Amino acid sequence: MKNQRNFGILLGVFCYVLWGALVYYWHLLSHVNAIEVFSYRIIFTILSMMVYFVLTKKTKKLGHEIKTLYHQKKSFIFALIASLFLGVNWVVFIYAVSVRQATQASIAGYIMPLVSIFLALVFLKESLDRYMIISMGLAFIGVIVMVVNSGHFPLLTLVMSVCFPIYGLFKKFYRLSSDTAMVFESLVLLPFILIFILFFAKHAFWNYDLKTIFYLVMSGPVTAIPLLLFAESLKRAPLSLIGFIQYLNPTISLAISVTLLGESLSRADFYSLIFIALGIIIFIMGQIPLLRKKQMS
Repeated sequence: MKNQRNFGILLGVFCYVLWGALVYYWHLLSHVNAIEVFSYRIIFTILSMMVYFVLTKKTKKLGHEIKTLYHQKKSFIFALIASLFLGVNWVVFIYAVSVRQATQASIAGYIMPLVSIFLALVFLKESLDRYMIISMGLAFIGVIVMVVNSGHFPLLTLVMSVCFPIYGLFKKFYRLSSDTAMVFESLVLLPFILIFILFFAKHAFWNYDLKTIFYLVMSGPVTAIPLLLFAESLKRAPLSLIGFIQYLNPTISLAISVTLLGESLSRADFYSLIFIALGIIIFIMGQIPLLRKKQMS
């Protein structure tokens, strides 16, 4: 049991490292229109997952779960809405990297968990302890500091900070396994993507050079593999433990943005990040006693 738990933590670490490194992968495609990158990402994610389902002989499970969801009208609508918010989050993230604003995307990664807590409080009627209240307050101050000192509204950061937590909130209202959810949510976006590629895209897929085509094709597995690792980690390790290491994602992303991509943190971003980091530290301090109680029970 302990070995399974440790293996689950290792899978979680590997997953968040891969997610953090994605910022560099999208940088390799920064010369391609962001919506085109997003479109091919969805297409090749679907193809990659279909290969996965065939190889693991889970195609019946895929069909059964989607058919069951379709007959649950309310849950089906929630799933459609969740898919759209996920799509917006992906497009904005890829766009942020393409216009050399990857640091903004990284900062959003620190804010997302705290926004998720706020949404759970408001819509799921979950309770807040004093640690959570203080952490959210500090994160809010951090955003205000960013706005005031930078002189402009940090639109990319705030859109990503809100869209993914809203996606997570809607996922609470329908049940799909992680692998099926990835296929379903991608299929919801597919009609919009095909319309864009067929009628609005400036470049045909085969007009790109071979290296770019390779990167576009691999965007499917690059998207699918971390999510599958995440799902496997949750089967073996407690969510509370996996939650502790989620900040590896924005930390690695921020480090890559500042070093490899040559971006810099503005003074406003730096001060904002201090408040957000303090909020995260206080949040983790509040979670440690709860984790100990769960281990003792």
